Amino acid sequence: MNIIRPSRVFRLVVRVFLLVFTLSLSAVSILGGWSAVTILNPAGDDINIPDGPIILIPNIGNSSIEIIIPFNITNGGVYELSDIFLRFQLDMTFGNTSTLNNDTTTVRVFDKLQEFGSISPGGTLKANYSGYGTLPLSEVDPNRSPHDLEFYASLIFRASYSLNLYTFTVAIINVSVGNFDLP
Repeated sequence: MNIIRPSRVFRLVVRVFLLVFTLSLSAVSILGGWSAVTILNPAGDDINIPDGPIILIPNIGNSSIEIIIPFNITNGGVYELSDIFLRFQLDMTFGNTSTLNNDTTTVRVFDKLQEFGSISPGGTLKANYSGYGTLPLSEVDPNRSPHDLEFYASLIFRASYSLNLYTFTVAIINVSVGNFDLP
């Protein structure tokens, strides 16, 4: 009769445990990576900012501007998309009459950040991002060429995914969104 010593049994149990542990960690890593890639599907339209035209409504009478940006975010992954953060900045470039050489000046007329919470898997967040800004029209040179006012937008989108293991940020900086000539 052949008796197995306790030390061999213990080694066998430890080796089987380490094999199962290693295989489970590998499976979790593969599935976690796959789930993170599914949200960034290049064939889909999961994140659309803007989801339509950016609407700029200048009000010359009270030196203000209204901004409306429609957007659409769809969570195509298997985990919740959380900590959604959107920041929109609008800069205005103009000829500045208050400087000696009528220098071109750029001022930030709108800077708003907003958090939108979370989107569950398969869910969609469709909303408008809107606000008001102030225009320094008393310093604008109405004879500036080619336009009196030029507007440039910057957009920053940030979110977390896969139980907050992945956080990504997308920044679009200084995109021309239009121009305006004073009456």
